[in-house]
Amino acid sequence: MNIDGLNSAFEQKLLEGAKEKCKTIVLPEAGMNEHVLNAGIIVAQNKIAKIVLLVSDKKLINKFDVKENDYLKIVNITNSELLPILQNALYLKRKDKGLTEEGAKELLKNPMYFGTMMVELGLVDGQVGGAEFTSADALRPALQIVKGKTPTSLISSLMIMISENTNYGENGVIMLSDCGLNMDPTSEQLKTICFDTVNSARKIVNIKNPVVALLCYSTKGSADGDCALKVRKANELINNENPDFIVDGEFQFDAAVVKSVCNKKAPGSKVDGKANILIFPDLQSGNIAYKIMQRFAGFKCIGPITQGFKKPVNDLSRGADTNEIVRAIAITALQCE
Repeated sequence: MNIDGLNSAFEQKLLEGAKEKCKTIVLPEAGMNEHVLNAGIIVAQNKIAKIVLLVSDKKLINKFDVKENDYLKIVNITNSELLPILQNALYLKRKDKGLTEEGAKELLKNPMYFGTMMVELGLVDGQVGGAEFTSADALRPALQIVKGKTPTSLISSLMIMISENTNYGENGVIMLSDCGLNMDPTSEQLKTICFDTVNSARKIVNIKNPVVALLCYSTKGSADGDCALKVRKANELINNENPDFIVDGEFQFDAAVVKSVCNKKAPGSKVDGKANILIFPDLQSGNIAYKIMQRFAGFKCIGPITQGFKKPVNDLSRGADTNEIVRAIAITALQCE
């Protein structure tokens, strides 16, 4: 599949996997953002997924001379025949929270709510948004409507970082979590984030040998403090469940990814400086880390990809370019059951 800027072996495998799934993904910001619209067109043209473009007017659509076909549909959220169906379903879903029928109608003027209701009702398989909306505004509808796989599911996010240097991670792929949702996760929540990220790594990215490092400013007791104690406890909780993958912590970043440093700071650890999944102790460290890797080290990134939702609804960085959005669409298709 020849798409400029998406030529690595990993990306080709990602796109082909999505193509085999043939899922339908809605893009709520297609009428607001040229990168989103371009990505949708590319995905549809290459039959990576079926695309639904949401618009409130056709200015951008007309500018790009977009034509509908079997893989590309345009829905005007201001006059769509779906509006009465979505409005009634949203009202019934949220009336116990005080939402009125008029309030539901008003919310559906927001394309993120419109798209999320399409996901909830099974009219599409997944959603990708956030190029124009903050993460909070992009994911709020899904947190209210789609919700978790179980009543107690923790919703978290991960970043997939891709490097041309295959010495990093597994074949140049490293996964980071949580970089987008949970501000200061507890030890128990870090445990959940760890297991969910390993599952995502296996299912979506096909990482065959997950090696997890729980990150901190301390390596195996070299320093104390609330963060070190929290991460140390998370490591204990994870290992108490006899995981079928390598996991250790707490680790400083260099000990997690450099063999010689790991051997010095954590001799005998099975991580052995080969971590391909990095679990961060809090949101700020994870968010800062992935942006440094992207902007300074030249990693391509996909995400934030959510995990824990009943159906896939994914966020984008507001700095996302067209290829980042194409990758996010492909990942979302692969998440679909």
